[in-house]
This record gives sequence, C-alpha cells and structure tokens, in this order.
Amino acid sequence: MKHLPTIPHSERLIVVVGPSGAGKDSVLQAWAGMRDPGGPRVHQAQRVITRPVDGGTERHEAVSRDDFAALQAAGAFATAWQAHGLHYGVRHHALAALVAGGWVVLNSSRAHLPTLRQQAPGLSVVEITAPPAVLAQRLVGRGREDAVAVSARLQRQAPAVQADLTLVNDSSLHEVAQGLQRWWMARQAMP
Repeated sequence: MKHLPTIPHSERLIVVVGPSGAGKDSVLQAWAGMRDPGGPRVHQAQRVITRPVDGGTERHEAVSRDDFAALQAAGAFATAWQAHGLHYGVRHHALAALVAGGWVVLNSSRAHLPTLRQQAPGLSVVEITAPPAVLAQRLVGRGREDAVAVSARLQRQAPAVQADLTLVNDSSLHEVAQGLQRWWMARQAMP
C-alpha cells in the first residue's frame, strides 16, 4: 500500500465513527437538514466502497475489488481502509473543501482512526452509537447480512475511541442531530 498523504486543514475535518447499525448516515442526513443554508458549508465526503449501491442513506461510489486496487495503486485515495470484508477509500477531491475553507464530514471506521489521526492531526471525532438491541434490530432491518453475520458484527470488539463528542442514537433522530448541531456550533466558535 502506498504511503497516505497528510490531509491539510484538518481542523475542519469531522470524522464520524461508530458501530454498524448506529445510524451514522441517518444522523448526518438529519443534521444536514437543520444547518443554516447561509452558514458555513459542510461537505460530506463521498466514499468509494467495494459494495454495490443498495438504496440506503449513503450515496457511495461502488467499485469492484480489482478497480479499488487499481485506484489505490494509482494514488487516487487521500485515505483508505478495510472493514467487514469491504474496502473503503476517499478520493482527494472529496476533501478539497478543506483547502477552500469549508468543513468536511467523513464517515469512517474506528479501526482506521489511528491512521487518520496521523494524516489529519487537527481532526475532530464524533462517535455515534446505540444499545446492542437497537444495533441488532437495525442490522437485521438493513437486510445486507444474514443472522450469523449480524451476530458476528455485534460480537466484534472495536478499539476504544477518544471522541470529541459521543451521541447515543436510541431516541428521536431529530434530538440526536440537534446534539450534533449544538456541538458543531460550539466547535466553530473555537479558535
């Protein structure tokens, strides 16, 4: 794997992590709907994933494993990782808003955080989680995996996260997104 580059202006990079089924994409979508259109722009980085488009909340770029490997070998990604048997990458242009003075939100992996912290030392981490029963219900509802795979995801021991904000998504989606909005407004006010 090629050396991953430094991500400039990472003080405006928000990395969202949490277990599968926590509702990260749903929270981000709800948050996007409540931000002031005249305020600072927040760009959600599109991910390249070795998974077909499934009509879920995230609009990712679907590629084959071979195409992903070719893109990675060509240096097309600002950052890349593997999780749950899939490959994820973020193209350089998906982070271009940082250089232009904007904010970028990246849905990433808890296991990839150490690499991202090296690439982007100024980043902020938002962890979105939910109780195990809620996670199980949501994973089954997605229909991407069978019961054995869902059980394996729930049993997986993920690395501990030092988050700047932790949100428990087990109540109103609007309330959880409001918590993210309040944190972000305070984050913008920081020097």
